[in-house]
Amino acid sequence: MAPCRSTPLPTATMPFSIAGIDRTYWDFFIASGLTVGILYLFSAILAWQLGSLRPEPLKELRLVTWTFPIAYAAIAVVSRVHLFMIPIAFSVLITICLAAGAWLASRAS
Repeated sequence: MAPCRSTPLPTATMPFSIAGIDRTYWDFFIASGLTVGILYLFSAILAWQLGSLRPEPLKELRLVTWTFPIAYAAIAVVSRVHLFMIPIAFSVLITICLAAGAWLASRAS
């Protein structure tokens, strides 16, 4: 994948060596984006699985159910500082949904 036009080409393609492996800043940019995407997919699957549990096991997993909205609230803050409106809106919406799910799970039993 080649750097986009808005990335300063000398910076994006500047090679450097880490532990004997040559990489560029663009390689780190792509790896960061893919890593975040994989973590979002993992969290969606885990939240889906938690949502299908009966109330008894969810009561024992209260820390896990509340960790999701806390993590996504932190993502919303990072998005607010470093990104633009669409990621901010999605992060806030996901935070609200996860917080409602955690609240409902804690009241279920």
